[in-house]
Amino acid sequence: MGQQPQTRRAIKEQQRGRRGILPVLIGVLAVVVLGAAVWFGKGLFTSAEPTGSPSAIPGVAAPLTTTPAPSTTPSTTPSETTGATETPEVDPIVKAVASCRAKWALQSAARADAYRSLSQWDRHLKIMNDLQAGKLTLAEAKAAWPATTEKAADNIVAFRAADRALAASKDACAVAAGATGVDADAIRRCAASLKAVGGVLAQARVAIAPWETHLKDQSHFKAGGMTPAAAEAAWRALWQKGLATLPGYQAVAPQGQSAACTLPS
Repeated sequence: MGQQPQTRRAIKEQQRGRRGILPVLIGVLAVVVLGAAVWFGKGLFTSAEPTGSPSAIPGVAAPLTTTPAPSTTPSTTPSETTGATETPEVDPIVKAVASCRAKWALQSAARADAYRSLSQWDRHLKIMNDLQAGKLTLAEAKAAWPATTEKAADNIVAFRAADRALAASKDACAVAAGATGVDADAIRRCAASLKAVGGVLAQARVAIAPWETHLKDQSHFKAGGMTPAAAEAAWRALWQKGLATLPGYQAVAPQGQSAACTLPS
């Protein structure tokens, strides 16, 4: 059996029931929307981690930054913390004594080498003088010359090396003009001796040059690099040059040999 049509009264009551539920639903929906708005606003303004900078959020001021105050604790340098010590100043007299001693040692070595070498040259020249004067025969001269050339080249090399070392030295052996006392006087005497020996060495450099050349010529001749005629001509020229330059050395050599440098220890 089918459903009977509702009566007009029943239809009206049903419509009134629907109209009563609608306001309730609207009210509930309004409360939900209002609550969501409140929750969103609270999260926006009270979030502990804003997505933008504080100054970009309305009503929130940028954080105040301050510059740390300079430290008033006194600074210390490495020398103050490590206890570095200053280099003590050397006494000028002590320094001058050391300088004199070093230079005197170098000069004395050059003086000894020059004396040894030029003594050989002197004997070599005297044999030639005696030969030319007829006091010796050529055979006697040739027999006497080898003793004067023994280690002669080595002695010249030793002199040149000692002279270069002396020239390279920076030692001055000098004391202040106003310095007084026994040590200062000793330094001045040593400086005077150094000056005297310096003059001897200046003459030695000139006198030893033809002797050095003659020894080289002899070596070349023995090796077949010079003819007998060329060797004799070169020898006669160097003999004359030796007679001209050796006396200058011989005149000052005794003074240089007697010069001394006595320094306080």
